[in-house]
Amino acid sequence: MLDLMRRHARSWLIKVALGGIILVFIFWYGWSGPGPQSQNYAAKVNDTVISYDQFYSVYESEMEKIRMRFKGNIPQDLLDKVNLKKKVVEGMVHQLLFLQEANRLGFVVTDEDLAVDIRSNPMFQRNGAFDEGFYRVYLNTIKMTPSSYEQARRQELMQQQVVSLLTDSVKIDPEEIKKLWHFHNDKLVLSMLLIKAEEGADKPQPDPAAVESYFKKNQAKYEIPQSLHLDYVAFSWRDIQKNLSVSDEEALNYFKMNPKEFITPERIRASHILLKLPGEANKDNLGETRKKAEEILNRIKAGEEFEKIAKAESQDESSAQRGGDLGFFSKGTMNPEMEKVAWKLDAGQISEPVLTEQGYHLIRLEEKKPEAQLEFELTKDSIVKKLLEAKARKAVNDIAEEFYEKVYRTEDLKGQADKFGLQLKMAEFVTKGGGIPDVGDDPKIMEEAFQLKTGETSRMMRAGDSYVLLKLEEKNKERVPEYSEVRVTVEQDFVKEQALMAARKKAQEVIQALKSAAADPAEVAEKFGLKWQQLEPVARTASFIPQLGNAQEVNEMLTTVTKAVPLFPDPVPVTGGVAVVRLTGVESASEDQYAKDAAAFDNWVLEVRKTEFIKGWIQLLESRSKIDINEKLM
Repeated sequence: MLDLMRRHARSWLIKVALGGIILVFIFWYGWSGPGPQSQNYAAKVNDTVISYDQFYSVYESEMEKIRMRFKGNIPQDLLDKVNLKKKVVEGMVHQLLFLQEANRLGFVVTDEDLAVDIRSNPMFQRNGAFDEGFYRVYLNTIKMTPSSYEQARRQELMQQQVVSLLTDSVKIDPEEIKKLWHFHNDKLVLSMLLIKAEEGADKPQPDPAAVESYFKKNQAKYEIPQSLHLDYVAFSWRDIQKNLSVSDEEALNYFKMNPKEFITPERIRASHILLKLPGEANKDNLGETRKKAEEILNRIKAGEEFEKIAKAESQDESSAQRGGDLGFFSKGTMNPEMEKVAWKLDAGQISEPVLTEQGYHLIRLEEKKPEAQLEFELTKDSIVKKLLEAKARKAVNDIAEEFYEKVYRTEDLKGQADKFGLQLKMAEFVTKGGGIPDVGDDPKIMEEAFQLKTGETSRMMRAGDSYVLLKLEEKNKERVPEYSEVRVTVEQDFVKEQALMAARKKAQEVIQALKSAAADPAEVAEKFGLKWQQLEPVARTASFIPQLGNAQEVNEMLTTVTKAVPLFPDPVPVTGGVAVVRLTGVESASEDQYAKDAAAFDNWVLEVRKTEFIKGWIQLLESRSKIDINEKLM
């Protein structure tokens, strides 16, 4: 494994760092399961359909999660690297494959399993206790209902069972892991000789014939690509929404027609003291734990404060410091054994010891809140927002169809855009790889744009949830410029290349001299008029080294130089020239640091190995399955 790491150190480190994210992209897309047969599908897996609407719903939900993570400012290069649409549809296909496998193996997730999972999710907790308000706010943010989220989460838990079955056998060798840790954490002490690519004014002017010959050999480098001048209109339901309104009467009618949507369910607030069972629970120590719970109950009955005992004795770390307070919860969201008892208690009453898989609990009911209907004024804003979006989503399809028909009949994109209150935009020098402002570089749209004839209008197209209509004003063909147009640029490139070639040639001569067994590095450097520069110690997995940069040769150098072979055999390109690099020492990371890092590092590597194993299993499932991804809708 260590040899593999030397050859792929940087990519391996990225896999380690992003191991969890890889798993997320492979599996955890919340959706409500396969839909009905439809021609408007995103994918088919063994004749089970993932509809485009389901795909787009998940895509929107994942975009919202990313926006939340980056507080609305999503780095564009992240979206480009992730290719979220592709990841989503692949994730849904993989999810369906694993769900089918889970069903084949007979795995089930009980209501109790689901309730425990949701209540223990830190995202839905306030001060360590489950908070139904947090839960509902989060689901509203990612545009999912409780039922759809819980159905999706149930499927995810089934998939986790399959994953656990597959990965429980994945092991790692402690000695190999220790070598790998040192490979990552030891620091290399490097020295370099900088050989500049001299382009000074004292150099003779390049031979014009040689420059022109260079241009002819590298014409593709100077080719001006085909480009378009487009007029276009792009709009979504959000643009339509600006021109719509919802009256107080409409909002009130919705409120009255959907009363269940605005009911706060009956809730209770409880506290508990938990005494956990020993790791190897049996009849004897089960009785000992219960006996201790009964002793604590007697102390409370004798007058000791529940809160103080909870802080001192409870083994539930998340609630002990709050005196055992678990917060509010409604039916179906608590451990079933605890819930069965808690809902029967009166306020202030303490239960007998209650046994769950965690241990024995003493439960005190703090208060009960009955089911309550929310006031209209408290819900009005959310209702208006919901109805506006519904109106806009319903209207946008009709508007898009009508707008396209008018443009098609009149051949007047600008005039019709004005009539419909839409903004006409212009884009010049649009290239296939460059995309269109506010539209992007969706392959379907770019292909359509470059097939248009001058003055022709495109079909109405979709880019995400936007509708796009293009009109080609002018098409500029790709062409190789005349030498006279780019002569100055070509001459500069030629001079730089010649200077770099000279520097590289000198570097190779230096390397050859250093390879001699009797060579003294300082004498070799002096002979060539150079001086060794010592660099700051650096890890093998560094993505960038000051003075050397991040060229591929830098990665190869970091992962191949050793004490036995300290000289890197190739010149390393750097700003302004090339460098000759050699290893002069290794600063070994301390064993104390390894002792601190070992457990976490083992887990990292284990997770990556599990991820690689799972990806291999997915490939096997794919090879056994009939999968059809509708590329036209991507």
